[in-house]
Amino acid sequence: MKLPFRSLLVLASLPLLAPAQSSLPPEVVSLDSPAEFSPLSANWQVAGGLGGDPRHDKALVPLAGTGVLVNNPAPGAKGHLITTWSHGDLELDLDFLLAPGSNSGVYLMGRYEVQLFDSWGVLAPKFSDCGGLYQRWDESRGPGHEGYEGRAPAANASRAPGLWQHLHIEFQAPRFDAAGRKIRNARFTRVLLNDFLIQENVEVTGPTRAALFADEKPLGPLMIQGDHGPVAIRRIACKRFDPSLAVGVEAVTYKLYGGEFGRVGEYDSATPKSAGTPAAFAGDAIDKGGKFALVFAGTLVAPRAGPYEFTAQADGPVRLLVDGQPALTPLENGSRPSAVTLTTGRHAFRLDYLHGGWQAPAFKLMVEGPGIAPAELSTPSERKSDEPPARLIIEAGDRIRLQRSFVPFDPRKRLYAINVGTPGKLNYAYDFETAALLRVWRGSFLDTDEMWDGRGEPQIAKAAGAAITLNAKPTVALLERAAYDWPDAPETLWSSQGYTLEPDGQPVFHFKLATLTLHDRIAPAADGSGLVRTLKLSGRNTDWETWVLLAESSVITPQPGGRGYIIGDREYYLDLPADSAVQPFVRTRNGRQQLVVPVAGNSIEKPIVYSLVW
Repeated sequence: MKLPFRSLLVLASLPLLAPAQSSLPPEVVSLDSPAEFSPLSANWQVAGGLGGDPRHDKALVPLAGTGVLVNNPAPGAKGHLITTWSHGDLELDLDFLLAPGSNSGVYLMGRYEVQLFDSWGVLAPKFSDCGGLYQRWDESRGPGHEGYEGRAPAANASRAPGLWQHLHIEFQAPRFDAAGRKIRNARFTRVLLNDFLIQENVEVTGPTRAALFADEKPLGPLMIQGDHGPVAIRRIACKRFDPSLAVGVEAVTYKLYGGEFGRVGEYDSATPKSAGTPAAFAGDAIDKGGKFALVFAGTLVAPRAGPYEFTAQADGPVRLLVDGQPALTPLENGSRPSAVTLTTGRHAFRLDYLHGGWQAPAFKLMVEGPGIAPAELSTPSERKSDEPPARLIIEAGDRIRLQRSFVPFDPRKRLYAINVGTPGKLNYAYDFETAALLRVWRGSFLDTDEMWDGRGEPQIAKAAGAAITLNAKPTVALLERAAYDWPDAPETLWSSQGYTLEPDGQPVFHFKLATLTLHDRIAPAADGSGLVRTLKLSGRNTDWETWVLLAESSVITPQPGGRGYIIGDREYYLDLPADSAVQPFVRTRNGRQQLVVPVAGNSIEKPIVYSLVW
């Protein structure tokens, strides 16, 4: 079956923007020496990196230097990594690497564990898999019932052994009254593994199994388990929050201007449609309709001196001035935050919010400060829901599934793209303009909420699993000279020829480049380890040199034993068959490394085959 390649209509959209990630810096825990930890047992070593082959070796090989902590438990040396400082509410970022089959855990306050485990390839993760909140344990419950509670991750976002992984935790400590009685359980507000949300708003009623302490307190140390298996820690960064501190808002007034406005402030000399003291610092508190500009003014009360950052969630431009300083700079939709330094005490503020779209008005203001956890500064809407963001998931099921869509990809979404899902839950997004693999992911296939919900203006489909983003550069390029950098856009002589489907639904993409023809097949490996790409070129070379780009990153390193390459800072593997007919090489251009294959002479008849494993 031959399917034509057609363009899609670009529709305008006014999405509700999510707040930007905070730029207030965390505290970085030094791993250059063990000074911030209790005395290290012999299983922990300060290192500068990893040698050997952590993808296959059961033990990790530390290299000379600093900045990495490597744990290899042994008989008589199975101590945990425990900080000398304590925390309550915490935002934690941690980079870790696991050997094959390894097992560890991160204990908040030394009591509540987020599991670290080699769960690569697990289709139905349990509480004991990576990112799970571990069970509590009580021998008195009887044989077979000792373990209880625990929460599996929402999806398996794990990477393959020997790759660096990232864990982000937002945690609230238990609360106690003046008499020391617990009045609120500990809570994991959010846990993200490799930037994918796997836990949200989960309470923990007490210490989990193998905790450092059996009781609960307002504070406790951070602990990383060292007695179960090899693990390397590369970065620990945290924000410790004081729950008794909060930014206040006083003496709020408002002015509402009706009409459509092109820029913030142009209505200042006009007569407001209404003005006064709102019942609450919230857009819902004002009776409004149609297009408008809404101006709030009042006083912010800062409980502690230091840097503060404000973020807005809105459907139109937002500006915030604090003591005349710009804290939010308006954009076409939303705003750009700038940290402002405030003294302890009161500060005048003015907030402008412009609404000119067809969507219902929506506005929220967040703030974070020195030791002050991110919190909503505006009054929460009465319509606010605790339900998770809308998702409309489609799965591949028992067949290969193809879904055309726009694909989000910085700096611009890709308009001529397709998403391919497989029964083995190995999925990818592909760009027809450049024959580029845009991203790959495991697990659920596609979130089509922004395509099919309501009017679906964005026409964007998003990966429904934890994805690795690659690059959008042309896979095949003509270079006048080998020294030239890789182009960002396809050649004028490049054209898509659509795709054909094999009997089982497997797509093969077809392209022409001058007198060359390219056939591109991307399919799951037989063992489910990754995706196998087979590129076949035929025809006649041009006078210019023809090259194929396999990968581009800040660094590309050969794997031990000549198996292929490690892409980036241990981000994913690119494997070559043992009998590979072609041998790529690494070149450096403008500070980036490129894994390339020159196509010359009779090599044009040899397929280029490689696998991506993550």
